[in-house]
Amino acid sequence: MNKIVSDKYQESYIEETLPNGLKVILWHKEGYEKSYFVMATPMGAMDLKQVDAEGNVIEHPAGSAHFLEHKMFENENGEDVMSLFSNMGANVNAATSYDETCYYFTTTQDPIPALNLLLDFTQELSITPQSVEKEKGIILQEYQMGYQMSDFRLLREVLEALYQKHPLSYEILGTEESISNITCEDLQNCYRLNYHPSCMILVGVSGQPIEPILEAIRENQKQKHFEPISKVERALCDEPENVAKERVEIEMDIHTPKICRAYKLKGIKDAAVRLKKEWCIGMILDVYFSSMNEDYQRWLREAIISDYFGFEVNLGDDYGYMMFYGETEKLNEFEKLIEETLSRAVHEGIDKKSLEQLKRRYFGQNIKMLNDFEGIGITMFRDAFEHLDFFEGLDIVENIMMKDIQEVLDFMNTPHKTTVIIQPRK
Repeated sequence: MNKIVSDKYQESYIEETLPNGLKVILWHKEGYEKSYFVMATPMGAMDLKQVDAEGNVIEHPAGSAHFLEHKMFENENGEDVMSLFSNMGANVNAATSYDETCYYFTTTQDPIPALNLLLDFTQELSITPQSVEKEKGIILQEYQMGYQMSDFRLLREVLEALYQKHPLSYEILGTEESISNITCEDLQNCYRLNYHPSCMILVGVSGQPIEPILEAIRENQKQKHFEPISKVERALCDEPENVAKERVEIEMDIHTPKICRAYKLKGIKDAAVRLKKEWCIGMILDVYFSSMNEDYQRWLREAIISDYFGFEVNLGDDYGYMMFYGETEKLNEFEKLIEETLSRAVHEGIDKKSLEQLKRRYFGQNIKMLNDFEGIGITMFRDAFEHLDFFEGLDIVENIMMKDIQEVLDFMNTPHKTTVIIQPRK
């Protein structure tokens, strides 16, 4: 057991890797009744191709990670796993993103019974070809409902327009064809490679004493046997620089047009460098595209943007993008605003006063997050998958200097962009 202490943040946590390879991270929050536990695997929707230690390539149908998440809630006795958690006074759920799949619960009761259940149901897959076929209808319905939601459809069309070959061009659920063709064997293979204890991380944040919780985890794992596996990683994609489509226009049953202007960036393999660049870009965009910009209120008054307006930056090891989205009748003015303001941002940067103001704001948000059980848990397992130290990750914002801002400006300056518009149906 290794204890990590931060004098600066006056917080600590313990971590231990069990003999079967499961990494356990536990954080004691004294004075709280609540407990939050999350079991996570780095298998996400982007893992369409994986490579093992011997260089063998394993392909998974699009949507496998999400489909498997659905099937994990069945056990061999036919019991409803969610009801079992509820009977213990715990709320359970799961989520699949492009990068990971996680299963989590919260409770104010003794967390150990629910923790044992979390470990048990994520470490055993009980599915049949019949149950897989039955699930397809449910997932296809979820897929079709998503495409009827304008916000979901806007993001989906943007990613499909940005990427030619990258798995981001696929919806997390997959395609109607891939969902329909997923087999029981596909899911079993996906599970075997990505749900082994050596692939997963268990994070717990609890007001209860840590030692009994850790001992319960050790005891639970001692009673199980797992065959060794060859670890797999997501195969990186050699994505072309150009976007797949420069402009997309579709119609939906909406009242006001929606628009997104997105810019394709390069990926960054080093996780610490990537995180710092993401923070730097976020700061620059805050200065130019939020109320920090004195023109922001004018944009609102002139109805070029609305309260729906927003932006985001997302960087991965083999992908990256910035996007700006809004709801407006003034589509041409919106595009011009984004293009001209972004051009100004990458050529002028930000001043030291704005940088220090944003560093204080983000530092305050990080401190606030230290009382957010879910925020701690999610950040912890994501940092662990990236081999980042949690507290060093928090310090990155505080250590950003003007030279870091200057260095990222050229990175942001890209000619590869797309515009997606959803018009009201005629």
